[in-house]
Amino acid sequence: MLKIGSFFEEHVEKIVFGIIGLICAWLLITRVVLSPNVLEYNNEKFSPGAIDKRINKQAKELEEELARLPEPAGPFKSRVPEFMAVFNSPIKNIDVSIVPPQPYISPSGPKRSYRLPQIGAISSAEVEHLRAVVYVPIREITGESAYSQAEYEPNDIDFVTVESSIDVSALYGRFHECFAGDDLKERWRDPCLARPIFAAAQLQRQELGENNNWSNWQEVPRIKIEPRSKLFEVIENVSELPAGGLAVRILQFGEREVQMDLLQPAAYQIASANEEWFPPVLHEKFLEIMEAQARQEKREALEAEREGREDRRDGRRSVGGGYGDTRTRTRGYSSGTAGLYGAVDSLYGGASSQRMRGSDRTTGRYSDGRTRRRGDSEDDLERRRELLARKKELSMGPTIDDVYAEFDEILITPMTDLAKASPLVFWAHDDTIEPEKSYRYRIRLGVFNPIAGTEQFDSQYVSRKNDVILWSEFSNVTELVSIPGRMYFFAKGIQEAAKTVTIQVSKLVLGSWYSKDFPVKQGEVIGGLVESETKRVSSAGIGSPRLSYTSYRYESDVVEPEVIDYDTGAVMVDVVAVNDWLVGSKMRARRYFDMLYSFDGATIEHMPVKNSYWASDLQVVYNDIRKSQSEPKGEFRPFNSGTGVRRMQQRTTTGDYDLYEEERFFDEMIMDERRRY
Repeated sequence: MLKIGSFFEEHVEKIVFGIIGLICAWLLITRVVLSPNVLEYNNEKFSPGAIDKRINKQAKELEEELARLPEPAGPFKSRVPEFMAVFNSPIKNIDVSIVPPQPYISPSGPKRSYRLPQIGAISSAEVEHLRAVVYVPIREITGESAYSQAEYEPNDIDFVTVESSIDVSALYGRFHECFAGDDLKERWRDPCLARPIFAAAQLQRQELGENNNWSNWQEVPRIKIEPRSKLFEVIENVSELPAGGLAVRILQFGEREVQMDLLQPAAYQIASANEEWFPPVLHEKFLEIMEAQARQEKREALEAEREGREDRRDGRRSVGGGYGDTRTRTRGYSSGTAGLYGAVDSLYGGASSQRMRGSDRTTGRYSDGRTRRRGDSEDDLERRRELLARKKELSMGPTIDDVYAEFDEILITPMTDLAKASPLVFWAHDDTIEPEKSYRYRIRLGVFNPIAGTEQFDSQYVSRKNDVILWSEFSNVTELVSIPGRMYFFAKGIQEAAKTVTIQVSKLVLGSWYSKDFPVKQGEVIGGLVESETKRVSSAGIGSPRLSYTSYRYESDVVEPEVIDYDTGAVMVDVVAVNDWLVGSKMRARRYFDMLYSFDGATIEHMPVKNSYWASDLQVVYNDIRKSQSEPKGEFRPFNSGTGVRRMQQRTTTGDYDLYEEERFFDEMIMDERRRY
């Protein structure tokens, strides 16, 4: 070890010099010989030394090219005969001395100066939420694949429509005044600029947060079935316009089909039999008429039931007392008119009318000698009169056809004169909403600025020279729109010893509610995948629509889900006993169980076990679901059977019978009954 140490001490300078020499050699090779510094010239890379050689070579080649003698050109050939041959056409006597037309050069003078029109305010916005089974396209809709030609399937959807209107005749007047008015110099007046072209119907929304705080306003994208969604993207600055600039964009939007789809976009095709899409104002009228028809059906059903009881009672009297034949005549009317025509049948074929026909009209006595009970027949006749009066009252009220007629009046068609369509009704859809959330909306209308990007602005409008769109004021903020959930669960009962809670999970599938009870213990997931009791009957969309007499219903195939996913994503954490006091007119102690559950493992929520302890809003949801499940499953109607695809509407009527013929039938019945007395 001492020898090794003394060796290093004696030769340390040599070792250091050797290391330094190696480092210098490495730097010389990597940084000088193999220099990383390269230059790019004429799409090639050269080192500092190589680029000099390349440039020197190119300089010599150029010098040789310059020193070369010019090559002699070919002999001159006159092109005059070819030029004159152009004029030798079938049209004779052409004066070749005509001077070709020259481009127009405007005389020198002051540049044009226009004012910008005010778009103004629009009417109050109306909002409507629609939940229905619709035909949802399987693939994205583009300009090449229209919604009516795409593949689709029925599915549940929530979407909102916001409607407003504008005085379009006043808008046309303001544009004419600014771009072609009498106060402008005659050479400045331009009718092309004076025609407003609508550029956007912008819908914005806010979402209500957990702490009742509203989010910022966000623009709502176009509905997913819109084939021109890319064209309708809002561009507000001239520098962001695509190729062709503003002129091309105005030409694209100036087509009537584009204006129709921009201002009045089509809605989804509704598959639900008892639902239809209309703009919010008309949809409210539609629902009122549907409710009135439902009430009328209920009254007719009750009337038919009462008539049946009376006929059966009179029949028993007839059999016991020898009144005669109690058989009733059957008439071929639809079940929807059972109450109405059942009353007629009872008059013509019921027991009381049989007794009437068997009576002696002169003496007022029946054929068996007993006194006729005039009161019975008068009561029957009075009931018929009341029934007819109710029917006439219903027929005089608004019908579904009236709603369609109003829809036709506001619908923009290729024949519509927009300058006279006041007010011009427009709307926008939002199909991106989520269940169990709340929103509110506002909307505004935009018109193209025809002189954007030019120097033709009046001095007070120069700051808006790059604005592509002239916006109206925003509408009022709509009322709150709360979207109900599509899945709920309810703690219905408990086995205290096993701490097992019976939980009903209800889910909306294809427009109908399905429910299943699950016994859930601590730590188990609430819900699961369950095979439906009823299999798929047939595919949707087959069969021709037919509207029954009083119900807005199409006869088509019913679709049942084969498998229902009841998985709620919640886990039951525990069940605890609760002892508290119920506050009311009289305080009383109560004891119940509270189910604790969590969706994310961090936040614990609770629900009382048994419906008598639930919150009132949860009880309302539970009762609504029960009521909905007691009704028959909805039938699907085929595609293109309503207002969803514009200009492809199929009119629906309230039946194929003539109301006038029906009233005349009743009048003859009443007169005949009067003659019996």
